[in-house]
Amino acid sequence: MLSSDSSPLSSPPASGDELDFGESGNAGIAKFFGKTGKAAPLAESTAVSPTRQIRSPSPPHEYTHSDNPDIAFIVMFMSRFHTCFPSSLHSFGPQDLERAALEPTPGEHLEKLLCALLSLVLNRKKYVE
Repeated sequence: MLSSDSSPLSSPPASGDELDFGESGNAGIAKFFGKTGKAAPLAESTAVSPTRQIRSPSPPHEYTHSDNPDIAFIVMFMSRFHTCFPSSLHSFGPQDLERAALEPTPGEHLEKLLCALLSLVLNRKKYVE
Protein backbone atom coordinates (compact mmCIF):
# COMPACT_ATOMS: atom_id res chain seq x y z
CA MET A 1 0.00 0.00 0.00
CA LEU A 2 1.07 3.58 -0.59
CA SER A 3 1.49 5.89 2.33
CA SER A 4 0.05 9.40 2.25
CA ASP A 5 3.60 10.87 2.15
CA SER A 6 4.44 9.22 -1.17
CA SER A 7 1.22 10.22 -2.94
CA PRO A 8 1.69 12.83 -5.74
CA LEU A 9 -1.55 14.52 -4.70
CA SER A 10 -0.34 15.35 -1.20
CA SER A 11 3.10 16.65 -2.22
CA PRO A 12 3.83 20.38 -1.72
CA PRO A 13 3.85 22.71 -4.76
CA ALA A 14 7.10 22.65 -6.69
CA SER A 15 7.41 26.15 -8.16
CA GLY A 16 7.45 29.61 -6.59
CA ASP A 17 4.36 30.75 -8.55
CA GLU A 18 2.24 28.13 -6.92
CA LEU A 19 3.53 29.10 -3.49
CA ASP A 20 2.56 32.77 -4.04
CA PHE A 21 -0.88 31.72 -5.13
CA GLY A 22 -1.60 29.90 -1.89
CA GLU A 23 -0.07 32.53 0.42
CA SER A 24 -1.97 35.59 -0.84
CA GLY A 25 -4.33 37.17 1.67
CA ASN A 26 -7.13 37.58 -0.87
CA ALA A 27 -9.32 34.55 -1.22
CA GLY A 28 -11.65 33.71 -4.07
CA ILE A 29 -12.26 36.20 -6.85
CA ALA A 30 -11.00 39.17 -4.79
CA LYS A 31 -7.38 38.23 -5.61
CA PHE A 32 -7.87 39.36 -9.22
CA PHE A 33 -8.93 42.90 -8.34
CA GLY A 34 -6.65 45.57 -6.93
CA LYS A 35 -7.53 47.77 -4.02
CA THR A 36 -9.22 51.06 -4.84
CA GLY A 37 -9.12 54.37 -3.03
CA LYS A 38 -11.60 55.23 -0.35
CA ALA A 39 -15.19 55.60 -1.50
CA ALA A 40 -16.66 59.09 -1.67
CA PRO A 41 -18.81 60.08 1.29
CA LEU A 42 -22.49 59.33 0.86
CA ALA A 43 -23.54 62.99 1.19
CA GLU A 44 -21.44 64.02 -1.83
CA SER A 45 -22.62 61.20 -4.09
CA THR A 46 -26.35 61.84 -3.64
CA ALA A 47 -26.90 65.13 -5.43
CA VAL A 48 -30.42 66.51 -5.69
CA SER A 49 -31.89 65.99 -9.15
CA PRO A 50 -33.34 69.03 -10.92
CA THR A 51 -37.10 69.44 -10.77
CA ARG A 52 -39.05 68.29 -13.79
CA GLN A 53 -41.25 70.55 -15.82
CA ILE A 54 -44.92 69.79 -15.40
CA ARG A 55 -46.51 68.62 -18.64
CA SER A 56 -49.99 69.52 -19.68
CA PRO A 57 -52.48 66.66 -19.22
CA SER A 58 -53.20 64.52 -22.23
CA PRO A 59 -56.63 64.78 -23.83
CA PRO A 60 -59.31 62.31 -22.72
CA HIS A 61 -59.40 59.06 -24.64
CA GLU A 62 -62.39 58.48 -26.87
CA TYR A 63 -63.26 54.80 -26.99
CA THR A 64 -63.76 53.21 -30.40
CA HIS A 65 -64.53 49.72 -31.65
CA SER A 66 -60.81 48.99 -31.86
CA ASP A 67 -60.59 49.31 -28.06
CA ASN A 68 -63.02 46.43 -27.60
CA PRO A 69 -61.15 43.39 -26.21
CA ASP A 70 -63.88 41.04 -27.47
CA ILE A 71 -62.75 41.50 -31.07
CA ALA A 72 -59.19 40.51 -30.14
CA PHE A 73 -60.53 37.49 -28.25
CA ILE A 74 -62.61 36.31 -31.23
CA VAL A 75 -59.65 36.63 -33.61
CA MET A 76 -57.36 34.83 -31.16
CA PHE A 77 -59.94 32.07 -30.67
CA MET A 78 -60.31 31.62 -34.43
CA SER A 79 -56.57 31.40 -35.00
CA ARG A 80 -56.04 28.96 -32.11
CA PHE A 81 -58.93 26.63 -32.99
CA HIS A 82 -58.88 26.98 -36.78
CA THR A 83 -59.27 23.21 -37.16
CA CYS A 84 -62.72 23.37 -35.49
CA PHE A 85 -64.10 25.83 -38.03
CA PRO A 86 -65.28 24.81 -41.50
CA SER A 87 -62.67 25.13 -44.23
CA SER A 88 -65.02 27.35 -46.28
CA LEU A 89 -64.89 30.04 -43.57
CA HIS A 90 -62.99 33.16 -44.54
CA SER A 91 -60.08 33.99 -42.20
CA PHE A 92 -60.75 37.24 -40.35
CA GLY A 93 -58.29 39.78 -39.06
CA PRO A 94 -59.21 42.28 -36.34
CA GLN A 95 -59.79 45.10 -38.83
CA ASP A 96 -62.00 42.91 -41.02
CA LEU A 97 -64.10 41.99 -38.01
CA GLU A 98 -64.36 45.64 -36.89
CA ARG A 99 -65.51 46.76 -40.34
CA ALA A 100 -68.04 43.95 -40.55
CA ALA A 101 -69.42 44.80 -37.11
CA LEU A 102 -69.87 48.48 -38.02
CA GLU A 103 -71.97 47.76 -41.12
CA PRO A 104 -75.76 48.14 -40.69
CA THR A 105 -76.33 44.57 -41.91
CA PRO A 106 -73.71 41.86 -41.37
CA GLY A 107 -71.91 40.69 -44.48
CA GLU A 108 -71.79 37.14 -45.74
CA HIS A 109 -68.40 36.45 -44.11
CA LEU A 110 -69.54 37.64 -40.69
CA GLU A 111 -72.75 35.63 -40.98
CA LYS A 112 -70.73 32.47 -41.72
CA LEU A 113 -68.52 33.19 -38.71
CA LEU A 114 -71.52 33.60 -36.42
CA CYS A 115 -73.05 30.36 -37.73
CA ALA A 116 -69.75 28.51 -37.16
CA LEU A 117 -69.52 29.87 -33.61
CA LEU A 118 -73.11 28.85 -32.97
CA SER A 119 -72.35 25.33 -34.24
CA LEU A 120 -69.45 25.09 -31.80
CA VAL A 121 -71.53 26.38 -28.89
CA LEU A 122 -74.40 23.99 -29.60
CA ASN A 123 -71.94 21.12 -30.14
CA ARG A 124 -73.45 20.14 -33.47
CA LYS A 125 -71.78 17.97 -36.06
CA LYS A 126 -73.69 19.58 -38.87
CA TYR A 127 -72.94 23.27 -39.26
CA VAL A 128 -75.74 25.78 -38.68
CA GLU A 129 -76.90 27.44 -41.88
